[in-house]
Amino acid sequence: MPFDYAPFSEIFPCVCAIMHQGGIGTTAQALRAGHPTLVVPYSHDQPDNAARVERLGISRTIPRKQYSAVRVIKQLRELLGNPNYAAKAAEIGSIIQAENGLGVARDAIKQ
Repeated sequence: MPFDYAPFSEIFPCVCAIMHQGGIGTTAQALRAGHPTLVVPYSHDQPDNAARVERLGISRTIPRKQYSAVRVIKQLRELLGNPNYAAKAAEIGSIIQAENGLGVARDAIKQ
């Protein structure tokens, strides 16, 4: 194995689309990267997170029980073939990248 760990924060900005399970941490990293996503939610908060990013216009969702290679190919083609997904994802990514989350949290804690 060439490496033991590859952080999403370094990988996601380098891809054209991100396919993931929809956990909040992964979803946040995908939003920050500014690329369209394909979410296959499994449980807990994942279906809700998938629905939210889909409503933002940056994602498509495949329910876990409907997962198939054919469906993945179809959804990825839609994500990559429709420039609206990339444009909206880039817009949201720019907003998130401009946030100073650590500074805001630090100031809130101090208060």
